[in-house]
Parts: sequence; C-alpha cells; structure tokens
Amino acid sequence: MSDQTNPSRGWRWGPFTFCVPFLHLKFVPSQVIQGLVVAGSTSMIMAPVMIGYFGLSFQEAVALILVANSLLAASFIFFGDAFAPGMLTPAFPLALTFIVSGYPEGPERFQAMTALSLCLAAIAVFFSLTGLSKRVMASIPGTLKAAIIFGAAISALDRVFVKDVELFQTHPASACTALAVALLFTFSTPIQQLRGRSRLIDSICTLGLLPGFVAAALVGMAVGEIQFDIQWGWLIPPMGDMMAKASPLYIGWPPLAMYLEVLPLAFVAYVIVFGDFVTGTEMIRNAQGARPDDPVETNFERTQLNLAVRNGISAVLAPLFPYQGVLWTGVHAVVVGVWKSGRDKMADLRSGIASYYCFGIPLIYVCWPMISLIRPLMEIALMLTLALTAFACFMVAAPLVKKPLEMVCALVIGYILAMFDVWIAIAVAAFLLVAVNGNLPRWGKREAPAPEATEN
Repeated sequence: MSDQTNPSRGWRWGPFTFCVPFLHLKFVPSQVIQGLVVAGSTSMIMAPVMIGYFGLSFQEAVALILVANSLLAASFIFFGDAFAPGMLTPAFPLALTFIVSGYPEGPERFQAMTALSLCLAAIAVFFSLTGLSKRVMASIPGTLKAAIIFGAAISALDRVFVKDVELFQTHPASACTALAVALLFTFSTPIQQLRGRSRLIDSICTLGLLPGFVAAALVGMAVGEIQFDIQWGWLIPPMGDMMAKASPLYIGWPPLAMYLEVLPLAFVAYVIVFGDFVTGTEMIRNAQGARPDDPVETNFERTQLNLAVRNGISAVLAPLFPYQGVLWTGVHAVVVGVWKSGRDKMADLRSGIASYYCFGIPLIYVCWPMISLIRPLMEIALMLTLALTAFACFMVAAPLVKKPLEMVCALVIGYILAMFDVWIAIAVAAFLLVAVNGNLPRWGKREAPAPEATEN
C-alpha cells in the first residue's frame, strides 16, 4: 500500500509525505543513542572550517551548523524521503579548495557558498521538471565521472597532508591514532572478515568515525595533546550575529559573475547527487525482500525537489554548501541493516532514520556539556572525514575506468580539478576525453539504471 492511500504512514502533499514524529515516525531507542553521539559529533566538523576559513566565532559557527542541520533533518519529516540525508562529501574538499583559493575571507566566501547552493538547487529543479536527469547522467563518460571523484580525493588529501598539516605537527599521536583506527575499522579487509565472526567487531565497525574519536581522545589525554574543559548549561546560539556575517539578506546577494564562476562546480555536485541516490536506492532494494511489510518508494524527481528546497533555504539562512545532500552513506547502511533484520528491531525505515536524527531536533548544538566534550576533537574529526573521503573516493572511482589510458586521463583531469580553476579543468577534460580518449556524448544510448521510481 502506498503512502497516498495509507494515512498511517504520513499525510500527502503534492509528491511529498509529511510525517509527524511519534505519530507516523516511531521511536527507535538504539538509533536515537547512536544519532546523538555519532551524527551530532560528526556534523560539528564544519565548525573549524567556519572558524578558520570564514571568520566566524565558535558560537556563530555552532549557530550556522544548527540551522543547516535542522534543514537537513527536516527532510524526512516534511518530504518523506526514506534516505539518511547528509553532506555531499566528495564535493566538500573541492568546494573548500575552490572557495578558499578564489575569494578573500569575509562576505565574498559566504556569497560563493550562497551562489553554489542556489545553482545546485536550480539544476536539480530543472532536471526534475524536465525529466532529463537520467539521459544526461547516461551521456557522461565513466572516465569523467571517475575524474570528478579522483579530484575530490586529491583535493581532500592536499587539504589534510599539505595545507592543514599543522594538525599532525601539533597533535601527532592523537591525529595518527585516529586516522589508523578509522582506516582499520572502515576499510581493512582482515577487520571486515572478522565482522562475521565477532559481534563486538561488527558493532565497532557500524559506529563510523566514533572509534577514531574515542581512540584520539584517550591517546591525546595520555600524552597531553588534548585537554577537556567541560562547561555546563545551555547555549543560546547567536543567530542574529551569524546571519549578519553569512546571510545574503545582510551581506548582499552574489553578483551574476559569481554564479557563472561556480556553475561548473555546482554541476559536479549534481553528478555526485545522482550517484548518492542510486547508491541509497540500491541499499533499500537489496533489503526490501526481507521487509515486505514496509514497502519503500523512491523517486529521483521527487528527491531532487527535496534537495532543491533545502539548498535554496540554506543558501539564504545558513550558506553551507555542500551540506544539504541526499545521502549519508554510512548511516544509511547502518539503519537499513537494522531495518532488514525485522519489524521487532525497527517498525519501518523512516522511523529508524528519523530516530537516528533525533526526530529533527539537534539538541547537541544547544547543550554545552556535549559541545565542550566534542570541541577539542573537532579538528581531528575534520581531518578524519577528509582522509576517509579520499580513501573512499579512490575506491569508488577506480572501477569506473576500464583501460590504462582512461585511468591516466581520469587522474590528470582529477588533479587539474583539485588544483586549478574549474574552467581550466573543463578545458583539459574536453581535450583529453575527446581528442585523446575518443569519448563523445551518446544521448541516444540506454539510460542509467535505478533512478526511476520504485514501488513495492
């Protein structure tokens, strides 16, 4: 039974479904606990970025993240999509490098974030209303898709080990420990083989970045690199001060030339959006057979409108591109895995996702004890996110190329995209793909799989 004929699953409005916490969305205690610790801690990685590169104070950065995260968490309440939403992680290092190297600190950097978010929203609306998204994605050569992802990986590594290498100089033991533990429990083949035989190892692996945080905290305290100063009470985020520095309502709207400058990067982010949707849909499809009692519908056109609304509002209130993405892959995988195990573990998929995001109420951003506990680890969390993003991007991009020449072209384009102006990368990509590799657009070919609506 679809949501439209089953009001117990939510109230339909247009193509969307409005789901009320505790009425349509059930409480799943295990997901709430994980969400408070993992989701809250991980989302704070943007604080050092906002402080170090955009000139906000710590409390202003928390206010901006609070608004952006509230919009993110509202997606499954107001729109009903059965995805665990998150940041467009591969686009993050590209966007950070592009903005920091191209614009001076202050209003211009926030205007660039606004322009990027609005461009992405406009692209999503255009392709959703025209239905061209599947055809356009099918026409992009695998070499170019690999190049975009390689570029994100190279940009992330450059940020971690070159531009922000001071972290390893000031916190060598805790930073290296965090990176080693996170890599082991995320990518290590021997560890992954142990998951099937050890419930403890499996539980640790499902916690994402949290084991790295804990290891960094313990080692950092032992060697004196990290000190905790727990504060008590409630934080009242300075929304007015934050918006006065970041919102286009106060600092002015981006000039037309800026929209043209950021448009290629916005399209790169859209390609990543498409890939995230396909990934999330396949996870649901693979688990759906075990849960015929909870049919889940996915539709790319609807998801794009959801994405566009969130990015449009965020561009005005809290410009934080590329925070308003479609999928947090790790969290989605964890929630879908529990959902697949049976109704006794999770009533329905949307309830599990909503519980993980604490029903859209990001308490961590107003609770000083939780903020002060996480604060000393924020720079390590950012480093971990970027490093693991690079590792994951290399693994995703490598299978997309089939021949040595394609691999060379993809790596060169990716390097240019990470290190030079995006228009230069486009010119290099056009030359290498057409003149060297022999790729031509194939508009009449078979459409890419999976983005069409699925209903069980």
